[in-house]
Amino acid sequence: MMESGAYNTFVQILTQSEDSVEASGRAFGVICGKYRIGKVVMEYDAPPSAFTKQGSRREFVLFEGQKPASQVHGFRQEFYTGEGGSITFLLFGIAGAEPLSEEEKEELNPFMGTLFLHCIRWRLIDHVKRLALTDTLTGILNTDGYLCHAQELLEKGELIQYNAYYFNLARFSLVNKRFGSAETNTILVRYTKVVEDFLQDGECIGRLGGDNFVALIRKERMDAFLKLLSGVETFGMLGGQQLPLKISAVAGIFEIDESVRHSGILIGECATALEIARYIEKKPYVVASGEMRQRKLHEKQMADGFASAIQNGAFKAFYQPKVETDTYRIVGAEALARLEYDGRLVPPMVFVPMLEHNGMICALDFYMLEQVCKDIREWMNAGIEPVRISVNLSRKHLANPRLTADIMEILQKYETESRYIELELTETVEEAEAAQIVKFMKEMKEQNIALSIDDFGTGYSSLNLLRTFPVDVLKLDKTFLDSLNENDRIVLSHIIRMASELQMCVVAEGVESWNQVDFLRQMSCNVVQGFLFDKPLPKMEFERKLQVGKYDIAEIH
Repeated sequence: MMESGAYNTFVQILTQSEDSVEASGRAFGVICGKYRIGKVVMEYDAPPSAFTKQGSRREFVLFEGQKPASQVHGFRQEFYTGEGGSITFLLFGIAGAEPLSEEEKEELNPFMGTLFLHCIRWRLIDHVKRLALTDTLTGILNTDGYLCHAQELLEKGELIQYNAYYFNLARFSLVNKRFGSAETNTILVRYTKVVEDFLQDGECIGRLGGDNFVALIRKERMDAFLKLLSGVETFGMLGGQQLPLKISAVAGIFEIDESVRHSGILIGECATALEIARYIEKKPYVVASGEMRQRKLHEKQMADGFASAIQNGAFKAFYQPKVETDTYRIVGAEALARLEYDGRLVPPMVFVPMLEHNGMICALDFYMLEQVCKDIREWMNAGIEPVRISVNLSRKHLANPRLTADIMEILQKYETESRYIELELTETVEEAEAAQIVKFMKEMKEQNIALSIDDFGTGYSSLNLLRTFPVDVLKLDKTFLDSLNENDRIVLSHIIRMASELQMCVVAEGVESWNQVDFLRQMSCNVVQGFLFDKPLPKMEFERKLQVGKYDIAEIH
């Protein structure tokens, strides 16, 4: 007959711990002598689920006594779980001891039933914990799971052996647009499976959400991992067809060193490098550095002070003249923003990428347009004939349904004639934005405001742009003038001829030498902008140039 005291103690030991494996060892220690138990094994068989994509079959040794166990189990009991899985307990006697009698097996049944319930509870707790640390779509770690894994490596003194990565899938929005959200999710699962197969012991990959991922990879495997990120081969299903896909990623990397005291800093360090790789340096990856952290802090300080900088007039409009090389007359100018910060002028390359990234660039563009209209009004009131001034306009404005109305309100505020304003858009836009740009351009045409395309020759389809975009001015990217070789001559001659036939003006940017001017003249491009004539000038200095109206070439030579 089962002793109630032993059973109560067995149950009490199990209920004192959430870990069934650890508690079982102590609980069976209470009854191992009476029932001559040498070893207890649990076999756990789970079907595929959200937690285990391929299912799971595991074996745990719950108890092993001091005396050698028999090689043949003397008692077996199987229980079925609600999900269609099973838990089986195998009891092995002590080698050479008398086997369990049928009565003793009956006595053990309540012990096994209680142990089964405890193991089910343990499994549910384990699932809840894993759910909190797992990305439900892909089955890999989520943010918390990634940081927990990193913290475990740190506490074991092993984290320094790894580099941390934060990577974003390049142009993945186009994949979503092409395949739809359901298939795109499946593509993400396929992608993560390829990356998982690359991993070795201790390494991990996590998903932060969307197409943003993190990873810990051993330092010596950095080159191999970057090669993988440069292009993972997978596929997508569309209309019943399997279409090949090559998914590349942009990464920020943090080389972990002894200074790391908590895993929480890893994502932030990598995120800074990723931002610089994506938005500033336009590289497939950037490695974080102390200088980068200072730069990020500096940018944050500027971002925090942006509103007050606008309000206090810290941003200044500088004007770089556009010159007609036949007459050397000033026929236009480009307005360029400069920021007065800590007693010095900060160039656009420092603050524009940051403002583009956080969306504040739209406020700066409107501020610059207002400054230009205000200056034009002052020149006209003073009897100085203005030239057409081009103002840069970020493609972020395309999300503004009132864009045209907002622009016209500024012109009307200063009674600025449309013929004095040119809006300058960059050619490097996504193809998906083309329809929005064309709509906006047509609205500007109706208002008699000139439009120019900056950096022509660097976008997704220059010929398509010439055919589709109703622009007045093409600004040639300065790279065309870097080598002045025969290929450049052929390309430029065709661009200029096509632009002329489409009644567009061509302006060459970045002109710094008379050789370039002569080259452009031969190509019938007679309007230039660059340091050969002038750098961007403060308002008063440009105003003096405007009053003269042309350059004395003897002084320039």
